[in-house]
Amino acid sequence: MNKLKNIFLTILLLMLVFLFREPLKTQWEIVSEILYPCKNPIAYSVGAFDTRFGISEEDFLKAIKEAEAIWEEPIGRELFSYELGGNLKVNLIYDYRQDATQTLQELGLTVDQSKASYNEIEKRYELMVSQFEKNKSIFTSRAANFELSKKTYEDAVKQANRQRNVSQKEIDRLGAERDSLENEIEILNEMQADLQKEADDINVIAGVLNNLAKTLNLNIARYNDVGEVFSEEFTQGVYESHGKGEGITVFQYFTYDKLVRVLAHELGHALSLDHLDDPESIMYWLSEGDNNVITTSDLLAIKTRCGIE
Repeated sequence: MNKLKNIFLTILLLMLVFLFREPLKTQWEIVSEILYPCKNPIAYSVGAFDTRFGISEEDFLKAIKEAEAIWEEPIGRELFSYELGGNLKVNLIYDYRQDATQTLQELGLTVDQSKASYNEIEKRYELMVSQFEKNKSIFTSRAANFELSKKTYEDAVKQANRQRNVSQKEIDRLGAERDSLENEIEILNEMQADLQKEADDINVIAGVLNNLAKTLNLNIARYNDVGEVFSEEFTQGVYESHGKGEGITVFQYFTYDKLVRVLAHELGHALSLDHLDDPESIMYWLSEGDNNVITTSDLLAIKTRCGIE
């Protein structure tokens, strides 16, 4: 009887291990990463891939490899590896623009190939750019304040974790602060979406003005898309980690080099790197720089993360 019971328990144990092998594997990977940071490369694969960007999947993979090399070569370690079915999914999702005609209709503007029409649209363009710059300044300031609050909260959590006894009052305070930060993230996301819509509308109008000027033979300076004259906080990707796994999604980019930089930034987040204050760094919260080489602050961050002296 005992023998049959032992056989039954053994079979049951094997079934449980089989059923939960992926969660167990994931938990071990998490523990292993904590104990031995950067020892095992992060396996990635291509997830959603939108062909409307005009880039092949082969070139997209090439860009990812160039982005990983930005982190790997300076420290001489393999931090990422491409594997079919790799847990970190890298996605390319097209961030489409509204049709120019529809946008003009929404703005109440009519194009009739006349100088009067040009003047009307130009006036609206200047008003929209002025308002956009004000809104952008508010967003940038608010986002910077959020980063400071987030850093203060993270420091407080670390301090609490080091203490043996944390009062319920402090726990409640940290919980309230966390909720406040999460609410602020939602507000910033909404502000960013509104700014993106404003930028899209302005870019449409800029294109219409340039075409009208050419049609009417007007000797004036060309209007630029706002995306060409301010830092690309709206063309970055995003890194997400949740119960279903990890993912990097790129929504938009202007050039191949910009794609590599955005990927390098998000791969940095996959390595658990936070944003840095250095505007030239890969991990700066805004994608302002043009270089695809890590700075001294980036290097210090990755060395600290990987336990390299």
